[in-house]
Amino acid sequence: MTHTGHTAQAADPRLSVEFVDCLLPKLAAGTYTLTAHQNLTKNGGAVDKGYLPTARNPVTQKVEVRAPRFTVEPDWVHGTYPPPGSTGLYADVLPHVTINRDTLPWEREAFAADGVTRLPWMALLVFGEAELLDDPHCFGQSDPRTVRQLSDPRSRLPEDKGVTLPPLAHPEDIPAEDLDVVCSTVLTTRGVFDALAPAEGDLPYLTHIRRVDEQHQRAVDDPDLIEPGSYAVVVGNRLPSATGGRYAAHLVSLEGWTLPSADPGTEHTAKDQPLRLISLWSSAFETLPDQVPGFAALTENFVDRQGPDGTGLLLRIPADRTSLEGTAQSDVADRLDQGYVPLPCRTEAGHSTFGWYRGPLTPAPLAPPAGQARRRCAREALTHLEEYGVYDLSLAVAFTTGRGAAFADHAFAAALLRVRARALKAVTGLEEPVFSATPEVPADAGKAAPSLAYTDRDGLMPGGAKARLDQWVKAGLGEQLTRTLVAPGADAAAREDGPAGGPGRVTPVAAAPRLPGAAGLTAERVRDDGALRERLRTALTVLTGTGDSSEPPEEDEDLAVVRDWLLRLRDLKGVPFAHLVPDERMLPPESLRFFHVDAGWIGALLEGALSVGLAHDLNFALDDVLFGPGGLALPAQGRLTGVLIRSKLVPGWPALEVRPYPNKQATAGEQTLPVIRRDKLADDVLLLLMPGVPQRIEIAEPQQGVHFGIDEPAGSTEKDPVARGIIRLRDLSPGTLGQELPGQYFPHPPGLTPYLRTPAPGLPDRVFRTAFLAERLGSATSVGRALTPAEFAIQMINAAQRRTFRAAQRESTPGTGEHPHG
Repeated sequence: MTHTGHTAQAADPRLSVEFVDCLLPKLAAGTYTLTAHQNLTKNGGAVDKGYLPTARNPVTQKVEVRAPRFTVEPDWVHGTYPPPGSTGLYADVLPHVTINRDTLPWEREAFAADGVTRLPWMALLVFGEAELLDDPHCFGQSDPRTVRQLSDPRSRLPEDKGVTLPPLAHPEDIPAEDLDVVCSTVLTTRGVFDALAPAEGDLPYLTHIRRVDEQHQRAVDDPDLIEPGSYAVVVGNRLPSATGGRYAAHLVSLEGWTLPSADPGTEHTAKDQPLRLISLWSSAFETLPDQVPGFAALTENFVDRQGPDGTGLLLRIPADRTSLEGTAQSDVADRLDQGYVPLPCRTEAGHSTFGWYRGPLTPAPLAPPAGQARRRCAREALTHLEEYGVYDLSLAVAFTTGRGAAFADHAFAAALLRVRARALKAVTGLEEPVFSATPEVPADAGKAAPSLAYTDRDGLMPGGAKARLDQWVKAGLGEQLTRTLVAPGADAAAREDGPAGGPGRVTPVAAAPRLPGAAGLTAERVRDDGALRERLRTALTVLTGTGDSSEPPEEDEDLAVVRDWLLRLRDLKGVPFAHLVPDERMLPPESLRFFHVDAGWIGALLEGALSVGLAHDLNFALDDVLFGPGGLALPAQGRLTGVLIRSKLVPGWPALEVRPYPNKQATAGEQTLPVIRRDKLADDVLLLLMPGVPQRIEIAEPQQGVHFGIDEPAGSTEKDPVARGIIRLRDLSPGTLGQELPGQYFPHPPGLTPYLRTPAPGLPDRVFRTAFLAERLGSATSVGRALTPAEFAIQMINAAQRRTFRAAQRESTPGTGEHPHG
């Protein structure tokens, strides 16, 4: 459906980006007419039967190809630079916007095509203060207008009297459903538009395609399944002022407008004539001298705050040990170092106190829990610190969180109950029971009431008659128990000879082994008895769809729902952020924190979720086989670590690359650790989880978001980049494509003023003559011609920046161990 222009692919695999001139749909938006006719001949002569469509009288059908025209969906905008609302020194940056819908700039044909080239129908215009009549301070504001108000003179608003509205071609062809679409508009003057709008020759160089390897930009189970992301990038042609000021970048529709010449200069007619542009998307930013923005400056904050040996990058409240007095204060500092925070707590007796809480994200690894009995309620997860008379609330909160999440999801709770019912049926319906339930007949049965003694393979169960009766009831065998005792008046075949209505007798011993028995089947016994556990696993294959048979049964749908839900919960999806980071001091603004995931906390979380609908001990045992360690439904999780980032990096670089490596130093053919979860928890908070403990983590700019910019020669003290600006040349030869040419830059002597438009008094300045610059850059490189848009992008793009954090070792303290990063 589409075809591309000239392709330029980066040679360095670490760049993982490919530049393409354009991506053109086969058909641009518009109305097309399909014609069909048929020629019928006989003996070489044409035959006209009168009912067939001929070349003179064909059948026609109009077909309309639609494309976005007045609005852009917000989720199509992948990112922008400078970030919206940001402040910094952007005097050496050409603003840009990255679009997920990669064909969007070429889906409409706003200008006459030459049969080969289709020019983009949109451009990114960068307005300064006082250049927008309705937004003089450049806050990114716009005025809403319906398409009807822009296209129908009878619907024009009074405030648009004397304003030139978008000259939409053939407004009568606008679909009726589009007339009431509300679009954003901005009001400027003809002089400002002519000074900013690109000439037709400039347009191809201000839009290109980037195809990016997104392996390190999102979580995925199989990296081989990741397809390269394709993005359209629309670049502005204006550098912000070196003296500072506010700017608003608007992605505007050029459809119907007459574009200026390559260097309009003072050739403006009616330059004060107001005109209204359709703004498809907008962003505002401020540039200030001596304000260093960008990836390098933001990540430098992490380094500045890393503390001794990198311990400042661990997820915990910093403890000041300079003025500690006594053992109690040292104990408090130790707990803070271990990731605990003191929180208000109310005891069961109603007293107000405090308790220690640590979430699932800990600053150091913890030993996995060994042999922990299954908890039935949150109370059993409380740990009482007797020395100080307070509780450790961590696991109790985890249990309650899992239980609350399960109750909140009715579909999960219902599926769990159905799974439990089918599991009970599968186990209690075994031909050979798990336990043999043999009611014994006492020797003096005729003299005293019968007594039931429940036995298993190890002998009599402890306890009296009530305890043995409870075992039957817990096993779900009430109906079988009723049949075991023959009531008066029952079928005589179940009684020995005697008068009707005589005393009931116990079922004969020979029939008892056929009764299914499951009393006393606890999770602890299942874990200790390997043979028993294997029998249960085999019985439950009717649910899991596993087994050694040539045609194993399909997996139960409800079990799949329960398993997938528990896997998401195990990755902490749905856990409130306050439970992950209970104190803001653990993750202050502009910070990066590394952590380990506490397997004990995760276990209590899952126990809470599985506490819904429990009826008896058999449920615990079956849960352990299905969902416990090494269970049939949940694969083993292993050791997890992760990183939390709270920074302007998150909104400014939506596809921020995070690469965890298993080695401290780069090695040939080194593979990164997979990222199993990557979520934006807030506008400025990013969470990543990964298996194992990475020894090196790289944080890098995403290739689709790297901006166009200019550099300064070494030793330059010029504050205005235009005066001494240079563009560092890159090789365009096959095999070394994209590699920087040492010591080679453009222009000679430094200074980009000749490549800017001649500013008219009172009108925008610092606007590039883009096509002229591309031509001269081509002459300075080995190609010796004007560059293609992809080649121009290779020369203009700034190198992606990255920051590396390596593991640092320190002496472990009890309960903490080593920390992963510094």
